[in-house]
Amino acid sequence: MSGVQQRVLVIDDDFMIANLHGKYINQQEGYTLIGVAKNFEETMSLTSELSPDLLLLDVYLPDCSGLEVLRDIRSRNLPCDVILITAATEINIIEEAFRLGIFDYLIKPFRLDLLKETLKKYSQYKFHLLSSSQLDQNFVEGLKKYRAPKPHAEEQMPKGLDLRTLERVKQSLIHDQHLRSAAQIAQIAGVSRSTARAYLDYLIEQEMAEEFLQYGTVGRPQRLFRLK
Repeated sequence: MSGVQQRVLVIDDDFMIANLHGKYINQQEGYTLIGVAKNFEETMSLTSELSPDLLLLDVYLPDCSGLEVLRDIRSRNLPCDVILITAATEINIIEEAFRLGIFDYLIKPFRLDLLKETLKKYSQYKFHLLSSSQLDQNFVEGLKKYRAPKPHAEEQMPKGLDLRTLERVKQSLIHDQHLRSAAQIAQIAGVSRSTARAYLDYLIEQEMAEEFLQYGTVGRPQRLFRLK
C-alpha cells in the first residue's frame, strides 16, 4: 500500500465519542485525524477549509440531520467520501444515505474492529483508484470489490429473511436496553413469535445481539435478548 495518508474529519455532537473515534483514526496506519466538528456549521467550515479525504459523520446532529450535511457536501461538489456512523436504523435513512454516495454505514453501538475493517477497505479502494493506469471494466470491477452495493443488502441475507423485517426486530430491541423475550419482541415488531426467533438467532449469529437465560422455580429457563 502507498504511503499516502487519508485525512479524516470526525463529526459527532457527543464529545466523548468524537474523541474516541478520532483517537482510533490516528492509531490506524495510513490515516490522520485533521479535525473534529459537532454541528453543521463547523462541519461545512472545516470541510471547505481542510479538504478532508474522508468524513466520519453522525446522522443525529444538534442543528440538522447528517443527511443534510451530506446533501450540502454533494451540492458543493466537495471531493470527500463519507462513512456514516450513527444509531439511526430507519430503512429510509439507510437507503437515502447510499443514494447520496456514502462509502459505508456503521450502526452504533459497534465493535471498533468493524470500523478498522471499513478503513482498511477504504484504503484499498483509494489505492486501487489512484494506482491503475488502464481505466477499463476490470478497473471498475476492482473498485466494486471494496465499495459493495449495500442498498441491496437483502440479497446478502440468509434465505427466508429480509432486511425490512430485520430492521423491525432490531427497532424493538433499540427501544430500550431492557431484556426482552421473543414473545415481547414479536408483539412490538408485529411479527409471529417464530419469525422473531429466526431473526433473533440471526442477530446473535452476527454478534449484534446477545442472549441470556432467566431461570424460574419450575420449567425450562426463559430466553431473553438485547442488542450489544
